[in-house]
Amino acid sequence: MMNIAKLEKKLNSLNKFNLVFASFFFSLMTLCVKNIDKRIPIYELVFFRSLLSLSITLFIIKIKNINPWGENRPLLILRGLLGTSALFCIFYAIRNMPLSLSTVIQYTYPIFISIFAGILINEKITRKLFFALIIGWTGILLILNPNQLSNINVLIDNTSVSIAFLGSIFTALAYITVKKLSFTEDVYVIIEYFPLVSLITLSPIVLINWITPNWYELIWIIGIGIFTQLGQTFLTIGLKNLPASEASTINYLQVLFGSIWGLLFFSEVINITFVLGALLVLLGTIISTTKITKNA
Repeated sequence: MMNIAKLEKKLNSLNKFNLVFASFFFSLMTLCVKNIDKRIPIYELVFFRSLLSLSITLFIIKIKNINPWGENRPLLILRGLLGTSALFCIFYAIRNMPLSLSTVIQYTYPIFISIFAGILINEKITRKLFFALIIGWTGILLILNPNQLSNINVLIDNTSVSIAFLGSIFTALAYITVKKLSFTEDVYVIIEYFPLVSLITLSPIVLINWITPNWYELIWIIGIGIFTQLGQTFLTIGLKNLPASEASTINYLQVLFGSIWGLLFFSEVINITFVLGALLVLLGTIISTTKITKNA
């Protein structure tokens, strides 16, 4: 029988490499989403992803013989709702924007974490945070200004950009709940509620509007489920064992991976302005998350 305890011990010993692996696997998930034809609705992709993830997680929970319902059920359900909303927005952005751009916007979430930490859990909002916001949003404006987009031959609509930022906001709120839950709940219980809530909320919509994927699409859909599960596992363990500043900085590697996939598989253009903007967003992330570490 699989020894989950030994595996968890090894994963915990990886420290920051957990988050490197998480970023890599999440980037592969975005690659899978980008390769699926638009005839498959986004809610169906989220549904399939949740079905695969829940099956794997429940198998592990059964082996570990732990209570699958957890202790703080309202917060676990909230984490599931936030994660489902974030995933829907992220999938929409990936499908309707260049992979590199959608990934940069997604990774503004650490800055939103700092803002929500001040509002929701009484973290002090300092001048350093405002400075971080100015730097981060300067980077975003550099990347999304019309001249820059014209230079790289990209046309994106305001709806896609807005939904991408909404995904970042939901991600930030989900991370705050994961951090709070990690003190009382088993890693796999936290992971379980994400797909569980997704399946419950999306099942009626999917059943009414069912579209059968072909074999080619099914391969990419399975890839979404596997890579997201791996990413969630490494991410949850990494968040539990590292300070917020280190975690957020390492997670930003997904921007690098996403840019590489966009360049290699979708012929996306990356210029010096994009690189400068991405670096400014990263700098804003580092400054804003350092505040959390000091005041937590």
